[in-house]
Amino acid sequence: MSAVDFAHSYMTWFPNDQGNIARIQLDAACTLYDERAATSETFYLIAPCRAERMYVDTPLFLMPNYEFAAIWGQDDFVLIRTHWSSARDNREHGFNRVRWADVHLDVRPLAATRLLTDAAAIVEATLANQPLVARTELWDEAHSKRARLEYPFKTMNLMKDPPRFQVDTGPLILPDFASGAPHAVERFDLAHVVYNAFDKAEFILRRPTLLADGAGPSASTTDYSVVQVLPAHNELYCGPA
Repeated sequence: MSAVDFAHSYMTWFPNDQGNIARIQLDAACTLYDERAATSETFYLIAPCRAERMYVDTPLFLMPNYEFAAIWGQDDFVLIRTHWSSARDNREHGFNRVRWADVHLDVRPLAATRLLTDAAAIVEATLANQPLVARTELWDEAHSKRARLEYPFKTMNLMKDPPRFQVDTGPLILPDFASGAPHAVERFDLAHVVYNAFDKAEFILRRPTLLADGAGPSASTTDYSVVQVLPAHNELYCGPA
């Protein structure tokens, strides 16, 4: 099974007014499966960027600044704006070909993908500087739902003897199976993942987080602060060096 070549996969939007075109690299993917309905849909997280003014003299950065990220499906999207204070954070849902004239999701396969079946093979591929991509499968058995996360490795820890590995990477998108949001693209958390085994994964979710000044909480910011340890099936793949 071919993995995604995230280094060469992009989302590009084309505006209705012939204005700014943006091409943004894909950071991660998640396919949601509904076993009862026998349906599936894949969503893509784009790489984050910063709020900016377009095509003017300096200053180009908007202040106060915020992080801009988004999740895209074939038909709709959610924009994620994360500010210095979580009170200003917002998510905006919309439909691709209403907000823009067109949206292209150009997802390229990683050539000559090979499954790494044990720690020794993972260590060898990592030290050979081969591109690494993971798939993590999660289940919601109560509702007959399943998710397959796919993401590149940005950090890999390892030992040679005995061969050991520990994934530490992100951001990726983690589905919230309990979410009641009206659109599937809205039912994700941003997260990082760590694991050193094939049968579980530890996620840290990006959520509003209270700050304390010594006398009690006074403000909140959005950071990675909620940990979930989940049973999972992890597969690690490599491409050619």
